[in-house]
Amino acid sequence: MYLNIAYSFLVLLGVVSGKNILLYNSVFGYSHIKFISLMANIIADHGHNVTLFRPYHIVHNTAGLVKNPNIKIIDYFPDHYDELVNTEAETFPMFWDDPLVNHPILQAIMAPKIISGAIERTATQLFKDEKILNELKSMNFDVVISETFELTGIYLAHFLDVPCIPMMPAVRFTNTKDVFGQPSILGYVQQPGSKMAPEAGFFDRLNDVYRKFLDDINTDWTSYYQSKAFEKAVGHSLPDWKDLVRKSPIYMTNSNPYLDFAVPTTAPVVHVGGITMDLEKIKNPAPLPEDYEKILQERESTVLISFGSVIRSFQMPENFKEGIIKMFNSLPEVTFIWKYEKDDVEFQKRLPKNVHLKKWVPQPALLADKRLKAFVTHGGLGSTTEVSYSGKPALMVPIFGDQPHNADMLARHGGAIAFSKYDLQDGEKLTKAIKALVYDPKYKENAEALFDVLSHQPIDPKANLMKHLEFAMRFPNHRSQVPAINQSGIIAQYYLDVLLFLILLMVFCLFLAYRISFFLLNWLTAKKNKIE
Repeated sequence: MYLNIAYSFLVLLGVVSGKNILLYNSVFGYSHIKFISLMANIIADHGHNVTLFRPYHIVHNTAGLVKNPNIKIIDYFPDHYDELVNTEAETFPMFWDDPLVNHPILQAIMAPKIISGAIERTATQLFKDEKILNELKSMNFDVVISETFELTGIYLAHFLDVPCIPMMPAVRFTNTKDVFGQPSILGYVQQPGSKMAPEAGFFDRLNDVYRKFLDDINTDWTSYYQSKAFEKAVGHSLPDWKDLVRKSPIYMTNSNPYLDFAVPTTAPVVHVGGITMDLEKIKNPAPLPEDYEKILQERESTVLISFGSVIRSFQMPENFKEGIIKMFNSLPEVTFIWKYEKDDVEFQKRLPKNVHLKKWVPQPALLADKRLKAFVTHGGLGSTTEVSYSGKPALMVPIFGDQPHNADMLARHGGAIAFSKYDLQDGEKLTKAIKALVYDPKYKENAEALFDVLSHQPIDPKANLMKHLEFAMRFPNHRSQVPAINQSGIIAQYYLDVLLFLILLMVFCLFLAYRISFFLLNWLTAKKNKIE
C-alpha cells in the first residue's frame, strides 16, 4: 500500500518517466474487451500515458470498464456500424450443438473462417483509412500492446512502425510457443476426452496428440485467414505476424500459475492472470440492486446460471432447455437466476416459480454474496477467474474455444464439476450435479481453499504485470531468455536424431553381441567335438 502511495507521489512530481502506450482493444469478445480495459487502468494508474483504441467488429456495451480518467479512448466506428447496431450481434449459436461445427476435425477447419470473417470488414476499412492511421502515427507511441488472437493490432503496430508487445486475454495460445520458446504442453494440459497423468494410458496420450494437432490447425488457420484478409486490404504481402512480435522480450497471458495447469515455460512468457480481480471489493462487495436482494431472500440457496455474451441462453437447443427446466422442477427449494437475453413471455410460462430470467446480471456482486451457493457457467476465462476468486462451487459447461480447458483447469482443484453441454438435456444428471454443488460441503471447502491460495500469491498479479511491462519497454530487444534450441526444428529440439542414432547403435551392439556369441558357441562346440 505504502509503495503504491510513494509511486503515485513520484508520478505527480514527474520523477517517474511515463511511456506513451497504445493498447489495441478489439470490440469483439467481451471477456477480451474487459481484460484489456482493466489492463489499461492498471498501466495508467502507474503513471504511463495510455491510449485505448477500440475498433468495433460487433456492438458491445463498454461503459464503465475504463476507470482511470487519464486514459484517452479512441472509438473507431466502421461505415457499417449502423448495420451492426440494427442487427442482432453475431453470437455463434451453431456452437451449441451443430454436428458439423462441433465435430473436432470440422471445427478446426470451420471455426477459423467463422471468427476471421467476423472481423474482416472493420479491419479492412481500418487499414485503408489513412486519416486514422496518420492520427495514430502523429501521437508518437513508444509501444503498442496487442493480443495475438485478433491480429489487427499487431499489424497496426507494424504500419505505425512501433514495437509491439503481444499478450493473450486467454490462458495461452499454442501457436506462439515457437516464438517465445515454450515447450510442448502435451501431457501437461488436459485435453477433451483424456485423463491426466498418472492415470492417463496409451489411448489418452494418443488422444492428446490428436487434439493438440487439431488445436494447432485451428489457431494457425485463424491467424492465416486474418493475415490474408489484411493483405487483400492493403494490396500487398505482409510479414508473418510472428516475425512482428518476435523481438518482444515478453509475451503476457491471462494465465495464473496457481489456477492453471502446471506447464513448462520460459522467462518471456509472463502470466498475469488475476489482474482483473480486486480483493478489497471481493471481500467488501457493494450492495446488490433491490430486485436482486429480494430474489436472494426467497430461499436459503440461490444458483446463478450464465453462458456469457457470445453464446446466448435463448439460442440454446430446445432439448437442452427441457433438461434445465426438469432440473428446476426437481429443486423447488433452490432459487435460480438465469441470464436469458430475450424477453420471452411464453418461455417464462414454462418455468417454475423458483426461476428468475434476467437479460443482464451483476455477476461479480452476486458471486461475492454468501447466499449464492453455486454458479453454472460456460467457462469463459473471465467467468472462470471470477468464480475462482469468489470461493463458490461451479458447474462448468464449456461450449467452444478455450472453455473446455478452463473447465478442466478449475475442476482439478475440487471445487467445480466439468459438465458436457450435451448432458444439459439429461435433467436427472444435471439435477444430481447441481445438488452436489449446493449440498456437498467438499465443493465449497475446495473452492474456498483455492480462493485462499489466490488471495495470498507471493507475487501480486498487477505488480507482476507492471514490472515485466516496464522491463520490456526499457529493453525492447532483449531476447537472451528465449532458448535458441527452439529455433532448431523439432528433430534437433527433441534430439530425435540422437535418440535414433543411440537406438540404432544399441541394436547394432546387440546384433554384434549375438553374432560373437553365436561364433564362440560354434567354435567351442567344434573344439569339443574335435577333442572327443
